[in-house]
Amino acid sequence: MRLSVCVSRCVLLLAVLALSSPGAVILFGDLSPTGNYSAWSSQIAILGSGVQTIDFESHPLGALNPGYYPGVTMTPSGDVNTVTAGAGPGQGNDSSTPLSSGEGAYPASNYLIDGGSPSSLTISFGSPVYGAGLFIIDYFNPAPGDNALTLEAFTGPNGTGTSLGVVNSVAYNFQNNNMYFMGIVSTLGDIGSVVFNDVNSSGGDTTGIDNISFSGAGGAQIPEPSTFVLLGAALGVLGLRLRKR
Repeated sequence: MRLSVCVSRCVLLLAVLALSSPGAVILFGDLSPTGNYSAWSSQIAILGSGVQTIDFESHPLGALNPGYYPGVTMTPSGDVNTVTAGAGPGQGNDSSTPLSSGEGAYPASNYLIDGGSPSSLTISFGSPVYGAGLFIIDYFNPAPGDNALTLEAFTGPNGTGTSLGVVNSVAYNFQNNNMYFMGIVSTLGDIGSVVFNDVNSSGGDTTGIDNISFSGAGGAQIPEPSTFVLLGAALGVLGLRLRKR
């Protein structure tokens, strides 16, 4: 009887230890300029969560309203502060290599324009999320550092708390009006905000931002592979004990 109780307690202890294993932060920026979004959304699906998207279609044209979307606050700094309509900035540097079609041509719709000067956009979530990201339209950066972009995730709102990781942009030319996705996933679901930075614009690159995506809070976290190993071993011990009885 005492052994049976011990085995049950051991199973419970192993389950608790497995489920408390450290989480992982996964960056999607330079893995594949043509498949970052599909990889990001697939990881969100593995975590059992759904994707919500801000596409600016209902947002009035003109100045960005930081609190227009419930549960999400967008705080601009610099010239990333105006919602416009069209197929993207459409700048003409479309012959400088290396070229990339990114994740396809941007269809004409509403988007947030980011001018040619350094700027930032802080996106805070009312509840922590598993992942967040955004599409950049007409990005030009064939020489590393010419027009560098970053996307950094934090545990707190407004870029506060612990930094979870930074996505750095790739050195490609996505003009004319192709889309490039930058995103972050934390398997702990502890992303409170992300900060997009247009670090420098030595080339005076004007881009667009659209389809800001986030995972939605409350998804079921999938255990790490080590979790299944520990749980399997514990359940095996319990099964052996029950067969002996």
